[in-house]
Amino acid sequence: MSTSPAAYRPAQIILHWVVFAALWVQWLFNEPMKRTLRALQTHATPAGNDTTMAWVHAGFGSAIFLAVLARLYLRYRYGAPGHAPGTSPMQARIATTVHWALYGALIGMVITGGMTWNGVADLGDVHGFLNIVLFGLITIHAAAAVFNQFVRKDGTLLRMMVSRKT
Repeated sequence: MSTSPAAYRPAQIILHWVVFAALWVQWLFNEPMKRTLRALQTHATPAGNDTTMAWVHAGFGSAIFLAVLARLYLRYRYGAPGHAPGTSPMQARIATTVHWALYGALIGMVITGGMTWNGVADLGDVHGFLNIVLFGLITIHAAAAVFNQFVRKDGTLLRMMVSRKT
């Protein structure tokens, strides 16, 4: 693709917010998932609704995986807008690196979580480490978006809102 589009497509924006919302569900159901895995690994019976919440965690992980793959496809097919005007080359490199690291961390989380949940390999420690990495990347991503929107006033957050004109 030789030129960048002027804006994100509505599907790209919607998928961004689907991943955002699904990650909150993941963090809410993290502890029941860990308790369920510990119980299953020690041949104990998971407590209360932990198994149900673990299945919700696994299901939302799958939804995140599909949404990320769809986002990557749409990015490949239609591209993504360039950085906001006034973005320095260094800021652009950092932003690009953080975005690709987010994609990588999300995919890594799903793979390590799925392999652990399905008993293929116990990658729970790697999954936990990626969770910390992902949290850090999301914090950087969100802080940069807020900074650019309200300090630089470059419309960064508005780029991730579906326009009523579409």
